[in-house]
Amino acid sequence: MNSPLDEIAARLRSIRRSRGLTLIDVQVQSGGGINAISLGSYERSDRALTVKKAHEIADFYEIPLAYLLTGHSPTHTTFNTIIIDLRRVREFTQSQRSDVSLTHKILLSFIAGVINLRQDFNGEVLSLREKDFEYLTLSIGCSIDELVSYLQLKQLLVEVK
Repeated sequence: MNSPLDEIAARLRSIRRSRGLTLIDVQVQSGGGINAISLGSYERSDRALTVKKAHEIADFYEIPLAYLLTGHSPTHTTFNTIIIDLRRVREFTQSQRSDVSLTHKILLSFIAGVINLRQDFNGEVLSLREKDFEYLTLSIGCSIDELVSYLQLKQLLVEVK
């Protein structure tokens, strides 16, 4: 049976590999904030991971700290209809063209996939069903509440009056 520290180490390696990154890639993309040798040591459980460093790594990977430490994200049990404002998504993407986050890239890819699957090309808004939203949160690695907060912060939701 793996210890909790071994599970955290395995999760660190899995997250990095799932993004197609080498240890050096993480060091370079983090501007040296996450040292490749240290990250490798964390991934092998050879070195103690402080909460501060775990937080930095979670921020870099754009995942909840709770997921990194426990393997579970807190979820919100109720679901209200989520309507994405596709016009605002396009505006935001164009304004951030050179600095689009991984979360936003996943969101854009997911939206395009849903539009193609549904053959819904009206281009104004997109209603996400509960299962759509669950799949999106799994893809990004966050909770429903965190994703809603992100969408609200970026003003990508249609406000229902």
